Amino acid sequence: MWLLPALLLIVPGSSVDITGPEAVRGLERGVLTVQCRYDPGWETYRKWWCRGAEYKSCKILVKTNESAFGEKERVSIRDYQTHHTFTVTMKELRREDTDTYWCGIEKTGRDPMFSVKVTIDPGSSFPITGPEAVRGLERGVLTVQCRYDPYWETYPKWWCRGAEYGSCKILVQTNGSAFGVKERVSIRDNQTNHTLTVTMKELRREDTDTYWCGIKRTGRDPAVPVKVTIDPAPTTVPTPTSAITSTANAFTDTPEETTGSPTVTSQHSDGRSLLSSTRFLLLVFLEVPLLLSMLGAVLWVNRPLRGSGGRQSQPRSEDQ
Repeated sequence: MWLLPALLLIVPGSSVDITGPEAVRGLERGVLTVQCRYDPGWETYRKWWCRGAEYKSCKILVKTNESAFGEKERVSIRDYQTHHTFTVTMKELRREDTDTYWCGIEKTGRDPMFSVKVTIDPGSSFPITGPEAVRGLERGVLTVQCRYDPYWETYPKWWCRGAEYGSCKILVQTNGSAFGVKERVSIRDNQTNHTLTVTMKELRREDTDTYWCGIKRTGRDPAVPVKVTIDPAPTTVPTPTSAITSTANAFTDTPEETTGSPTVTSQHSDGRSLLSSTRFLLLVFLEVPLLLSMLGAVLWVNRPLRGSGGRQSQPRSEDQ
């Protein structure tokens, strides 16, 4: 009696072929990652991500290709076959993304799948913020710092000039090293602190305008306006001490000696120069005429008396 060899066919399958989180939450304008696990034996099968409360009528948003990866619009999927997991990533989340989704495996017949409830919570009021207004000084340096939500770390950032967002002129933007510079303006993106810093140097009065901190992306770029005002630099006005020194020096016959810098000498010699000039003026206009007048009076009193005939008169003696 011949025994026929038994044919054993191993078909992937169990009570649950695929599992995942029952519910996940994401933040508006943020990123959401969902990881689903599957049993060994399904490695080479395609995986998909479907949206809709009913499995039969859900819409497949993305599925893996031959390289175990797939991407469409804001959703991507990657299959890590060694670990028997695939990961779905949804970015630039919107409130209307809240719905029921499905992790699934494509096969002949009914696909194994697992439902995931996704909820998108409201995010911050705006993805990027900055100061409403800043002021700088002519010929100086101005620094403006804007903050953005963590999701936007890897996106290029820019600095734009013009009152109208739609027609403003981009002056500088970050490159692959999160830095950019052009002429008098530079921009640096600190992706760890989620801040971008714009530096404007050699400021001019005509730099006064409305500017924008912005993030470059597909569609309308998030941006926030910043009003920049450049004030005039203060002018140098001569001090009263310097003016007095100049007037005093005009009355002196010899130039003032200087052993150091002119400014320092002027500051230390103002008092002495003014005093010397005043005394000189008093000597010329008051003391010298007074002395001459006094000398003339003395000479007039002590002048010699002469009699008639040109002889000097003699005092008369009393009659005896």
